[in-house]
Amino acid sequence: MFSASYEEGHTALVIDKAHSVPTPKKGEVLIKVSASGVCHTDVAVLSGAALDTRTYIMGHEFCGVPVAHGEGVDPNKAKFGKLYTITTITPCVHGIMGLPAALNIEGVGHDGGYADYVVVPQDQLVPVPEGVSIEEASMASDAATTAYHAVHDVAGIKEGTNFKVLIFGIGGLGHLGLQYAKHYGATVYAVDIKPEARKLALELGAEAAYDLATLNKLLTANKLTVDITIDFVATSQTFGFALSALQGNGVNIPTQGKAVIVGVSEESMNFAPLQIIGPGISVLASLYGPRSSTEAALDLFAQGAVRGIFNTEPLAKVNEVIDRLRSYEITGRTVLIPENHQ
Repeated sequence: MFSASYEEGHTALVIDKAHSVPTPKKGEVLIKVSASGVCHTDVAVLSGAALDTRTYIMGHEFCGVPVAHGEGVDPNKAKFGKLYTITTITPCVHGIMGLPAALNIEGVGHDGGYADYVVVPQDQLVPVPEGVSIEEASMASDAATTAYHAVHDVAGIKEGTNFKVLIFGIGGLGHLGLQYAKHYGATVYAVDIKPEARKLALELGAEAAYDLATLNKLLTANKLTVDITIDFVATSQTFGFALSALQGNGVNIPTQGKAVIVGVSEESMNFAPLQIIGPGISVLASLYGPRSSTEAALDLFAQGAVRGIFNTEPLAKVNEVIDRLRSYEITGRTVLIPENHQ
C-alpha cells in the first residue's frame, strides 16, 4: 500500500508505495482510509520541534471504513462499509519518552492516516451521520473536534449566550471555530494576515475581519473590547493583542474575560499578573476534545449548520500540500484522498 512516513532527519515525508498492509490485533480494526486532513502539527513535527526519534506513518486526522476485525471486536460497533471518523487523543493515550500524550497517537508516534490502510482500536471509531462528506468526516477527527471543544467547552460559548468574541486565525480550525461561535449566538470579530481568509470570515458571518495593523489601531484607540478571545495562531503578538482586547477601557470591562489558546508555537507569552488579575482575565489552554465534541461537530455538519471549507488533493501529493501549508498558502483545510478511494 501507499504510505507517507516521518523519519528522523527528514523535513519531508518518506514515501513508500509498497508498504505492508497492517493486521489488526485484539480489539483493533483495519480501516480503509477514505480521507485525511493536513494539519499544522505535521509541519511542526517535520520541522524537528518534537525532537522525535521514532519512525511512523503520519496523518492524525482521518476517516474511513472497516474492512477487517481483530479478535474481540464488536461487529455492530465497527460495521464493514460504514464510514467512521477516527478520534486519536483518548483517555487511554499515555505519553512516552518524556513526551506529552498528544505526541503518542495515530499519526504522531504511531502509524496514522497518510496511507491506504491503518489499524486503530475499536473504541476510537465514531459513526458518521448521513449527509456528511468524507472531507468533513476527516475534519471532524481533529480540526472540528478541537475547534468545537475550544469554543463550546473551554470558552463557554453555548446556546443562550451572547458574547463578543475575537478569533485569531481563520484557517483549518479557525473557520470552524467562527461558525460554532456564531451558531451559539456570539458576535464574532476575526483577525488574519491573509486577505482571502478575512474575506472568508465575513462570508461565514463575522461582524468584521481585521489585519494585524488595523487591529492594533483599534486596540490602541480603545475602540474594540470583547468578552472572549480564541487564538488559533498563538504567537506572542496575538497573545498581547488578546489581552488588550479583554482589558476594556474603563467603561466596558468584560465580565470574567477569557483568553483561550488553541494554536501551538514555540514563542513565549509574557504578561504581568496585574494585566490579568485587574480585569479578571482567565488564560486557558485548549487541546483537542472529548468524544462528545466529535459527535457534536459531526451533527452540526449533518444539519448544515456548519460547513467545512476544504479543497482536495491526491494522497500522493502530501509533501506538496505540506509545503503549501508551511508557506501559509492554504485557506480552510486541504484533505487528501487515497488513490484506492478515488
